[in-house]
Amino acid sequence: MAKETGDGTRGVALLIGALDALVSGAAILLILVVGSTLSWWLDAGATTDWFDSFRNAIDIWFAVHGVAIDFAASSFSGLAIPAFAIAVLPLGAALSIFALGWRSGKRLFGSLELWPAWIGSALVYGGVSALLLSVAATKAVSPNPISAYFVPAIVFTGGVICGSLFGALPHTAVKLNLASERISGRELVETIGEKVNWVIRSVASPALRAGTAFVFVIQLISAVVFAVLLGFNWLNVIQLYEQLQGGVIGGFSATLMQLAFLPNLTFYVSSWLVGPGFAIGSGSSVSPLGTALGPLPTIPVFGTIPSGDFTVGMIVLVVPVLVALGVTIAVKKYAAEARHNFATPLASAIAVGLSIGFVAAFEMALLAVLTHAAIGPGRMQNIGADPLWIFVWVFLEVGIISFLASFYAAKPNAASPIPEHLKR
Repeated sequence: MAKETGDGTRGVALLIGALDALVSGAAILLILVVGSTLSWWLDAGATTDWFDSFRNAIDIWFAVHGVAIDFAASSFSGLAIPAFAIAVLPLGAALSIFALGWRSGKRLFGSLELWPAWIGSALVYGGVSALLLSVAATKAVSPNPISAYFVPAIVFTGGVICGSLFGALPHTAVKLNLASERISGRELVETIGEKVNWVIRSVASPALRAGTAFVFVIQLISAVVFAVLLGFNWLNVIQLYEQLQGGVIGGFSATLMQLAFLPNLTFYVSSWLVGPGFAIGSGSSVSPLGTALGPLPTIPVFGTIPSGDFTVGMIVLVVPVLVALGVTIAVKKYAAEARHNFATPLASAIAVGLSIGFVAAFEMALLAVLTHAAIGPGRMQNIGADPLWIFVWVFLEVGIISFLASFYAAKPNAASPIPEHLKR
């Protein structure tokens, strides 16, 4: 039987973290290499050097982890193309890799110390990245050498850390001893909760719940809207697929890549729903009040872009208002501490309503930062929503409606009695 502490259990945790990192990183690469090889063989007729397709698979491996791919200055058909970078975080792929790390972290439920697994995971995943970078880097195209060493390890090991700390423990007849890191984390959260200002403590629960619920519901509605747009514009999408001329494997690969960006696309729709919209290239704008586009790259999903109409825009802007109203009313039972600590309905409504607006605006702005992309030279370095405008629009929409709804959701049951020492 293994000792509860010592090098033995640490070694097992280190081995689990290292092996899971190696298997996960290699499996992702293997899938990409198989797809790249099939495209090289079936679509290109095996007329080029296979090693180039292997390098392409490695570049995609880095790209799905959120690493920028740098392109050196070149020329095409007599036109000079300046150096540029493709920098985008495909949230669908990144969340899948994070989930692999989470699953690995949950397997550490029997370890009394988690840090060896974290170190093993980071070192091995970072080592895989360094090895692949040495193979993929060329003068013409290369993963960014700084982020290539750290970003993939951060994505996967972040999942390992979160899964080991917050993953649900299995139901067993034997009581499990918690890892020291789990115990320390709980104590830290409790200590912070006790020391935080009473105003923040009073509004934290309803604000986090309602603000996060707003973001979640808006993303769900956006996914439905995106599906509807895809259905109505399927002819445009098919035409763009035909223009790609990528063959069967190329078309299938293009579809998989777009699925990897599905959460990004859903957020772009949500930025359209809340008002400010998004850009596909510098100087362009896609919003419910109007659409102005320049030349677009041949990406099939761009065939779903709606044209803006003022009447439609006014109807669309009702959606975030209704969602803000619903989520604020829904957290009434979690606003008990706010009702108790604030003496008047006005003070309670201001505190709860504006805090809900701030949380929703902050989370939406964070998503805008994560989904901002650069996919080509020149104007194509600016794809996505402006985080500042997203924050302003969402804060105003949600903050005002939540403030009004908080007169119901967070209204004190009775005026707080005046302390005796203040009556004198």
